[in-house]
Amino acid sequence: MLSVITRSDDDAAVLAALLSDLVPGAVSGLVRDVLVLEPDREDPHLNSLCEAAGAVRVRGGPGVAVREARSDLILLAAPGLRLDVFALDRLGRELASPTDLDLSRGLGLTAPAPLGLGFLSRPLGVVRQRAQLLGYPAGAGLEAVIARAAKGAPRLRVAG
Repeated sequence: MLSVITRSDDDAAVLAALLSDLVPGAVSGLVRDVLVLEPDREDPHLNSLCEAAGAVRVRGGPGVAVREARSDLILLAAPGLRLDVFALDRLGRELASPTDLDLSRGLGLTAPAPLGLGFLSRPLGVVRQRAQLLGYPAGAGLEAVIARAAKGAPRLRVAG
């Protein structure tokens, strides 16, 4: 149902945590494939991590990865996004009920706001249709694309 696009982080443990969080989604059929944007330099740790997780490495920016994704529904995920089993279940239910969710605006994923603050934190991910993401240049930064694509989208709070 979803293709997930993320990027490698300077700390391999951050990406490993996200990839690990996505396993239950892959087992349930929510996550179809995972694409990891490669850095400009060769990273042997990234190669082995992606191979172990079954993720595909992609050279170029989010625009290139969107074209290579296997699903028409794309989750752009910052490496720091955390999706526990409950968040994956809520996300799956939201996406399975298209009458309640207008996907033309996307769905932003945010961490819970800090205590005492009435606003949501910045989006850590966004779900959009492939056609809505094709216009971004190949070299655009993932976080910039997430912020722009999540503008005006309803939000779903997930584990931060």
